[in-house]
Amino acid sequence: MISGTTSGAANILCVSQPAVSRLLSDFEATVGVEMFERHKKRLIATPEAKFFYAEVERAFVSLEHLSRAAEELRGFSMGSLRVASMPAMSVEFLPTLLRRFNDVHPGVSLSLQVRSTQQVADLVASQQFDVGVISGIQLSDPGIDMTTLADSRLVCVLPPGHRLAQHALIRPEDLEGEVFVSLGTEQDLRYKIDNVFEQAGVSRQLLIDTQLHYAACGFVLAGNGVSVVDPVTAQHYAKLGLVVKRFEPRIGYRYSLIFPRNRAQSVLTRGFVSLLQDELNALQHSSNGLFDML
Repeated sequence: MISGTTSGAANILCVSQPAVSRLLSDFEATVGVEMFERHKKRLIATPEAKFFYAEVERAFVSLEHLSRAAEELRGFSMGSLRVASMPAMSVEFLPTLLRRFNDVHPGVSLSLQVRSTQQVADLVASQQFDVGVISGIQLSDPGIDMTTLADSRLVCVLPPGHRLAQHALIRPEDLEGEVFVSLGTEQDLRYKIDNVFEQAGVSRQLLIDTQLHYAACGFVLAGNGVSVVDPVTAQHYAKLGLVVKRFEPRIGYRYSLIFPRNRAQSVLTRGFVSLLQDELNALQHSSNGLFDML
């Protein structure tokens, strides 16, 4: 089609002219359609040949596009990563982490959906997302695999200028009579916290409760009491002036990762998990013991 002659085609393909003639005859016999009219030493393309040539060109363009896509994937410059997360990790930690991930893998499409832990589990189980970040509650969904990301502990948060701001360690008895911002009654963590204060015989003013750790931090930062929350959220609010202190006795708080079952993790997913683990280790070393991982 390009050269107009079998000899010209032979030169392009680096084969002999008789080989091109034989290939062309075999091809016409196979498809059952005459592709060229022979006029002396030239070949005149039939309308059928022109139609077929257009289809072949489209096919070659598609193959070239697939080849480029494969090269880009090998260099992590395209593809997608879909992350679903509980709110506690999504205020600052994951957006900052994903920016760093994007610096390493430019061109990758990123999605971060913030949902409750159960909603995150549903999204991952349905294979709509590559990975979920949740609190370490027990899940029995057969569609997910779960692994522990970090076993940490809750910390105490105080408003700026609080009477306990200079204490290195906060114990339940230190918070006697304080207005306490509780986590919602639908969370098991609420009962673990309440039990610690009951065991110590400490009475608090339970005037405020909220479902989310970052909302509790917001209440405390505004001067509406004190609270006990997860360390990642507390570390973010410490930059805004919230006073964050170690709390004893230890109340464990686990961060977990969940993945769709029966689906292999992509290279991008594995890279994200590795970066996430590195960032949590760095947070542990920089938090002066507030982020305490087992």
